[in-house]
Amino acid sequence: MTKFNTKFLLVTGLSVLIGALLNMIVARQGIHRLSEKSTREIESGLNVATREYLTNHIEDKAQHTNFQLNHAYSDLEIFANIVQQSSDLGQDIEPMLDVAGGLPTLHDKLVYNPKGNWFQNGPDEPAAVTVWGYMGDRGTVLPDVQRSVDRSAWLDLLMPSFAKYGASKLQLYYVGPREQPFARMVPYTDTGGACDKKYPGHNEKIWYDFFFPGLVDSWLEWIKKPDGLKQLKTQITVLPPYEDAAGGGMVMTVFHPIWSKDRKAFAGSVGIDLTLGQLIESIKDVKLAQTGFAFLAQSDGNVLAVNDPGAVTLGLQASSDKVEAGVGLLTRRLKDSKEPGIAGLTPPRADQIDYHEVTISGQQHIVVLERLSALNSWAGSTIATEHWTLGFVVPKAEMYASLIAAQEAIEQSRTTIVTTQILITMASFLVLMLGVYLVSRKMTGELVALSTGATRMREGDYGVRIQVNSADEIGQLGVAFNEMASEIQAYTNNLEELVGERTRALEKANEEISELNAKLAQENIRLGAELNVARQLQLMVLPAPAELQEIPGLDIAGYMAPADEVGGDYYDVLRSDGMVKIGIGDVTGHGLESGVLMLMVQTAVRTLLAANERDPKKFLNIVNKVIYQNIQRIRSDKNLSLTLLDYSDGDGKLQLTGQHEDLIIVRKDGTLDRVETMGLGLPIGIDLDISDFIGSIEVQLEPGDVVTLFSDGITEAEDSSEEQYGIDRLCQVISRSHEKTSKEIKDAIIEDVLAHVGYNKIHDDITVLVIKRV
Repeated sequence: MTKFNTKFLLVTGLSVLIGALLNMIVARQGIHRLSEKSTREIESGLNVATREYLTNHIEDKAQHTNFQLNHAYSDLEIFANIVQQSSDLGQDIEPMLDVAGGLPTLHDKLVYNPKGNWFQNGPDEPAAVTVWGYMGDRGTVLPDVQRSVDRSAWLDLLMPSFAKYGASKLQLYYVGPREQPFARMVPYTDTGGACDKKYPGHNEKIWYDFFFPGLVDSWLEWIKKPDGLKQLKTQITVLPPYEDAAGGGMVMTVFHPIWSKDRKAFAGSVGIDLTLGQLIESIKDVKLAQTGFAFLAQSDGNVLAVNDPGAVTLGLQASSDKVEAGVGLLTRRLKDSKEPGIAGLTPPRADQIDYHEVTISGQQHIVVLERLSALNSWAGSTIATEHWTLGFVVPKAEMYASLIAAQEAIEQSRTTIVTTQILITMASFLVLMLGVYLVSRKMTGELVALSTGATRMREGDYGVRIQVNSADEIGQLGVAFNEMASEIQAYTNNLEELVGERTRALEKANEEISELNAKLAQENIRLGAELNVARQLQLMVLPAPAELQEIPGLDIAGYMAPADEVGGDYYDVLRSDGMVKIGIGDVTGHGLESGVLMLMVQTAVRTLLAANERDPKKFLNIVNKVIYQNIQRIRSDKNLSLTLLDYSDGDGKLQLTGQHEDLIIVRKDGTLDRVETMGLGLPIGIDLDISDFIGSIEVQLEPGDVVTLFSDGITEAEDSSEEQYGIDRLCQVISRSHEKTSKEIKDAIIEDVLAHVGYNKIHDDITVLVIKRV
């Protein structure tokens, strides 16, 4: 019992240990699912709060940025309207313009600079006026240019106020038409000297074409279209930002064209240089969480404003495009970023905030984009509507810091719970194993007694009994053992007598079985003989070939093969007083009962014919009554289809009565007719009186015509693939053989049917009757 004790402890210990492990696993999984659910709930709330926070923040910043830019655009729009109106008045105010240009306060004292080849007034005047060398001759301004400069002197009364008040402006200026691009600027600046220093060679080309090549041509495209200017929301044109030549930092030039009175010619432009320093600083000052930042980009992704750490995070590569003519543009596009996630960003295409999650340096970041108000942007070739984009970038971990802290707290709690559970489980396991050990020792003592008793019984000591000391299950087992030992002892003592009784009982049963087998064999022989007699009787009542040959004017051949020992098909050919009565029928089912019913029909037909009954309808109705009454007497559920044909040799007419399969007629010329009999009666044996349902039709037979009657056993015969023979194939065989004798036609039909069936079992009686008029 030492092995049993060990096994008992091992099995119990493993069961407890496995249960404890499963319990810990289930508990750990439950805590894990709770952690995941809590995380999802917190994350869902943080998603809503984060999106709402970033949406409100970026919308406020976008409105502020739009306001700053639109304020400056409005100032320029007002100034442009004033200048345009003065251009439209033209000759009406020409005297005033001439007088203004000659006033000492407004007169521009231009001085020629031979080194730079340009003319410019002094800093003591309200506005800086610069005339480039190609508008002068030998140190003197050309007269028509001078006149244009004088006629624009009145602008000195307006420009200082426009420059000082309203939106913050670095420079406000007026530039003459394309052929006279002199510049009038406030506040005063050494325009000629600054351009010589920053843009060498600028004085060798027309001012517009050097600094902004293609800009004027782009404006002129507007007036080429009918009502082109009216279709524009604004004529304000924004140029890409660049570094100011005069040291103003990042500058953006905004122009507004001035037109001739008839709006068919370009008459000059007004513009402002906006320092983007304040706007850029406001973008740089945006702080999101700990390290989040904002940036401002053009529609092509060129970043105009971002703080230095943000530029590093975005992976921007800053450079300044240098060109021989024009201004140097700051270029650091998002698509050129070192970070694939940033390089793949696209500006928003609608007035709707875009949210993205991108990976930057292996860390997830939230990127929020909103496009600013539309503006006319000139990028060097054409003017197109452009939207700048304001973007926020913030590390996702900073926005979800509370979620991460919650996850860490849950994980720590889970670790504590699992550790505590392990300690409790180990202590419980040790206590349980001690209790199991003590119980097993008591159990094994009683089991040893049972084992000893079983061993003595195996050795033939059936008188052994064990002492029962408890009422528990093991005690009950001891009681059962003692009872079993008593029964075995008694059974062993009476075994020979019991074996003898059982042997005698088996011999008697064997004799009874032998007698029963003998009776069954005799009964089978008797039934086989009776079935054979019934089969022979059925075949004997069929018309013999010699009998068929005696019928004048007709060549008749018949065939019937029952599916069982006795079939249910019927055909007969009877002759009486110059008339031939032909019948064909099919009893439902087959076997002895169907064969008996067929014999009843044959007897009834022959009897009525002998009684000289000539009315086909009445004849069939009487047959039905006889068969119906017999069916009722023998309590059968059988019935049959039956068609009777009356043939008169004198006129060759064949009269059909009763319901059966179609009648197939092949004329001498090969024409095939199918006569349907379904409307000529009802199945025989269903009702006592069917006279109201019986119909009759006549068919004229000419010499050489062939009539074929058949049962459904032919058309429903199946091959190994359960495909039926069918009436169409039957018609084809008859048509091919119709010129032969009736026996040859019958043999051709049977041969083709059997070839179709092959080795498959025939499940129904097969009957065919071929009649040919000769």
